[in-house]
Amino acid sequence: MIQALAGYINIVLSFFYTLFNNYGIAIILLTALVNLITFPLTRKQLQASQKMQDIQPELRKIQEKYKNDKEKSNQATMEFMKDNKVNPLGGCLPLLIQFPIIIAVFQLLKQPEMISQTVPNFSPLFLFWDLTKADPFYILPIMAAAATFFHQRLVITDPKQKLMLYIFPVMILVISINFPSGLILYWFTNSLFSVGNHYLMKKNNTNILKSADNNKEKETKNVKKENEEKKNVENSIEKINKNLEPKNVKEEKFRKKESEKKNKGTGNKKNLKKKATKGKKKGVGKAK
Repeated sequence: MIQALAGYINIVLSFFYTLFNNYGIAIILLTALVNLITFPLTRKQLQASQKMQDIQPELRKIQEKYKNDKEKSNQATMEFMKDNKVNPLGGCLPLLIQFPIIIAVFQLLKQPEMISQTVPNFSPLFLFWDLTKADPFYILPIMAAAATFFHQRLVITDPKQKLMLYIFPVMILVISINFPSGLILYWFTNSLFSVGNHYLMKKNNTNILKSADNNKEKETKNVKKENEEKKNVENSIEKINKNLEPKNVKEEKFRKKESEKKNKGTGNKKNLKKKATKGKKKGVGKAK
């Protein structure tokens, strides 16, 4: 299966070579095409890994809470992931689907005689490199290791995996020394595309968050407007009801108000009389 897939990829690589008559440009265009085809899967993988990164603080709290009981810790972790709709294998499945394509490309570029047999007058030169042989100056291996380090630095956020940030690029550097330069060029270009995909996803996420915030603000404004409109309608209905009240009701209300005023007036007179009598009593007491 991998050999057949490598044969199909060789047809595409040969096509790019005939367009530009340059093996290096053909490899870069092939890398771009592979990244474009696998972008939906890469996107799902990045989204899944981003979700896992977002819930890491909560997962640590669960682990601390049930540190003496692994069974409860695992159960609580799985329930938390289920509630937050996070699949722990979400980052692995897209990678598994991409894996055959990656292996086929690696196999093709490790065996440059496949394209040399397909294309007449094939030239493996790109700049000052022979891409069918290992880089004698170690420039491409160092570039590939640096690109890998930069990509890993963006992806790895868990402090426990921080060691891989340094081990993996060193491993790529050591392996790349003996591999054909064309394969290393593919790895370097692929790492750059991966960094670009990461930044693109990050930008999309920030735009989504901004749009969500804007939608919330709009919703709150709309709710306020609706409440104000309801209040205005209620006030207008009250005014209309007051105007539509029958004369008898209005007269009764007027009479009640007048009687209340009279009662207040009589009450005030009584209070004044009481105060006057009290004052007289006090004056008589002093005269005695």
